[in-house]
Amino acid sequence: MIGEKRQRIAYIVGDYLAANVAWIVYSALRFDMIQGSAGVAEIDDLYGFLTSGGTRLGILFFPIMMVVIAYLSGYYNQVFFKSRLQELSTTAMSTFIAAIIMFFSVLINDAFPERLINYELVLSMWACIFAALYITRFFITGRVVAKIESGKLKFRTLIIGNNAKTAEFIRQNNRKYKASGYHIEAIIRFGDEKAGSVVDGISVFPFSQIDRVCEMLSIDTIIITVNEIDKEQLFNLINNLFKYNVPIKIAPELCDILTTKVRHDNILTEPLIDIAQNDMPDSQKSIKRAIDIVASAFALTLLLPVFLIISILIKRDSKGPVIYKQERIGRHGKPFYIYKFRTMRNDAEKGNVPQLSSTDDPRVTRIGKFLRKYRLDETPQFWNVVKGDMSLVGPRPERRYFVDKIIERAPYFTLIYQVRPGITSLGMVKFGYATNIDEMITRTKYDIIYIENMSLLIDIKIIIYTIKTVFTGKGL
Repeated sequence: MIGEKRQRIAYIVGDYLAANVAWIVYSALRFDMIQGSAGVAEIDDLYGFLTSGGTRLGILFFPIMMVVIAYLSGYYNQVFFKSRLQELSTTAMSTFIAAIIMFFSVLINDAFPERLINYELVLSMWACIFAALYITRFFITGRVVAKIESGKLKFRTLIIGNNAKTAEFIRQNNRKYKASGYHIEAIIRFGDEKAGSVVDGISVFPFSQIDRVCEMLSIDTIIITVNEIDKEQLFNLINNLFKYNVPIKIAPELCDILTTKVRHDNILTEPLIDIAQNDMPDSQKSIKRAIDIVASAFALTLLLPVFLIISILIKRDSKGPVIYKQERIGRHGKPFYIYKFRTMRNDAEKGNVPQLSSTDDPRVTRIGKFLRKYRLDETPQFWNVVKGDMSLVGPRPERRYFVDKIIERAPYFTLIYQVRPGITSLGMVKFGYATNIDEMITRTKYDIIYIENMSLLIDIKIIIYTIKTVFTGKGL
């Protein structure tokens, strides 16, 4: 989307500078409150306190800590269409957490007989941080809103529709353009291959030209305004749109077909739901990603000796590479290469015809059976997690060949593209490996249930069950 990265950087830099100002102001207040105590007996003036080692360390590390806390709160996920009330509550909570952390790591050393002084130290720190950050964020968000209302910031929008609802949405958008920022560049006539017409001055194209239109007009957002459509058509439509890697928004009536959870923060615009994103709160999305990176990096480091032993065993057992690389389909339908320890013969798929493995698959090597039983063949995928292709927990990624076959019979499979695929999943825990298309469809139902109920708690439960599976050797 236009300017999204630049706007995110503006919020991060703003928070960093505001945290610096907050720390300096608070340090001055703190000196005034603790002046004369044993901890600052050797410091006579404010300048000496502000240039002391502890205060300078705070200037170096506190702003970084504040940015990390803001990231984990999910504040940087959505940089446009921010809710003012949500911005206020998120800032209040994240700054309060920062104040508590600083108190127990730094300020607790300021021991006073009067407990009230400690409370005043914490509250004054929170007040300084909150005021500095919220004023900065209020100003930056205000500038974004002003740019949208003035038309300087536009979101190049493609409308997909073919009925009166499309025309009604365009009229509503034209009346509320200053609030939405949607600049409708073109209309795709869904289910109608006639082109060349114009609606309210907007060119209309057939669905077959959507690739050309998206590329030619650099589309930022796709809005679906079709209401007379069955589930299968809608899922197939969404599946075709994921590849553009832009927000895909639909009206709540259509969203009801897909999910009963309707979240809408901006009351000034038409209620549109981004179906390219799941309903997991932004804070949990950020924490989930942070856990993915830290845990995977730790696992890769810890397992290095194990990787070396496995590599030697694989090379001694059969000819071929140690690491097996295979293309899979990930978030938003984007292809990526998944990494695994090779568990089959090097010529396992002659003729390049994809085949699923079975329990007693003769193609599996001796060491491969052991690796599969304890899921050790999946461990190189921690690198996929660090890269951002995968998550620790999420639907298992499949090859395009099998994806197409599944979608033919279960169009709702496309919903798994809302999230990153995972090393383990609810489907793997509840069902296990699939040996045919029917079993893959059955397993997909568990993945859809996971997406509709995503939370950190569920991720933790799935990881615990996966660890149990690994240690009990029930991987096959």
